[in-house]
Amino acid sequence: MDQSIVKSCFSNEFYTSNKSKLRSSIFDDTLKDVYETIVQMHEKFEADISPIELFGFWKAKNPTSTAARTTEFEDLIGSIYNSQAVNPDIASDVIESLWRQSIGLDIANYGIKMSENDPTAWDGLQALLTRVADGYMPDDFGEPVTDDIYELLACVSNDNRFKFNIETLSREVYGIGRGEFGCIAAYSNVGKTAFAVSLSAGPAGFCQQGAKVGYLANEEIAKKTKLRAVTAYTGLTEQQCRLDPPAAYARYSGIRDRLIFLEITNWDMAKLDAYLGFEQYDLIFVDMADKIELSTKFASGHERLRELYYRLRELAKKHNCAIIGLSQASAEAEGKTRLTPTMLEGSKVGKIAECDILLGVGKMNSPEEPDDPTRWITVMKNKISGWHGTVICNLDIHTSRYEV
Repeated sequence: MDQSIVKSCFSNEFYTSNKSKLRSSIFDDTLKDVYETIVQMHEKFEADISPIELFGFWKAKNPTSTAARTTEFEDLIGSIYNSQAVNPDIASDVIESLWRQSIGLDIANYGIKMSENDPTAWDGLQALLTRVADGYMPDDFGEPVTDDIYELLACVSNDNRFKFNIETLSREVYGIGRGEFGCIAAYSNVGKTAFAVSLSAGPAGFCQQGAKVGYLANEEIAKKTKLRAVTAYTGLTEQQCRLDPPAAYARYSGIRDRLIFLEITNWDMAKLDAYLGFEQYDLIFVDMADKIELSTKFASGHERLRELYYRLRELAKKHNCAIIGLSQASAEAEGKTRLTPTMLEGSKVGKIAECDILLGVGKMNSPEEPDDPTRWITVMKNKISGWHGTVICNLDIHTSRYEV
């Protein structure tokens, strides 16, 4: 039966309609070389294949093959071609069954690895199950990029981005869109969280633009951050909120349903992935991104951070949402107004390599003015508009608003 199925794959129409379930692992070892050669020919020529064409293509790809191996391969092709033809619908059904069995073996192997305490097994299983659910496997070939010029232009248009509500910044970098990954970095007590809150809940922020925003907190208590959102949206200070709490929260109701806060202490990447599949957002803040756990063990911290930021970028694409991670800057950034990528804690290159937009928040240390509200926002990496530079704004610490 295996030979008859391989024979069916000589037809380009049959191969194309079944390739999402075809894998070399569903065939006997003696047929894998033939099948893989057939795949190469279909992808290159997109035409039906004859036995002589198959043999000629294989021979050209294996010029150093021994005479015995060449004869063996030629005889195998002849045997396949002379095998009994099967109904295409039946062949497709058999392929589907073999594919399920192959997936079952893969899942079982991951189960064995998990029972042996292999820390990488869970992530691998999660990725496999995701691909199986979508009907695709690693040896599939993906979908071609659209030829629709309007769709291509829409992909990079600011019409599909959420605008940064700091006018001096949005003139140069309009905002961030679904599928894009950004990072905000600053030294301690400069205002990372306030910056994220202001972008979300401040006047003309992401929420007022209609975005559903998730704020996932694993450092500062999320209740404290949510109170900052109340002050940023209403313009009331914490003290003013205390004078009439119900009135303050009633004013906040304008965005309450569009800004969701969640405590995610000790979450790992698999749990974050599952949550984003369960709860749909337009934009996500992860505060702090560096504290998301990975099951894989790494030889060094910078390798872990690069992999972590790569995974976050892939999550943005997978779940069609913008993700902005907050990150700690190193001690080198203390008192600096303009941050550089080398000032990111734990990673000199890895973090910046994975970002579409990287923003550094700087503050001058002034003994004469310890509460100086001036903040410098430096665009350290920018794949969105290409502009790099620094803009100046002010932080109102009482309302967590960044303003020009």
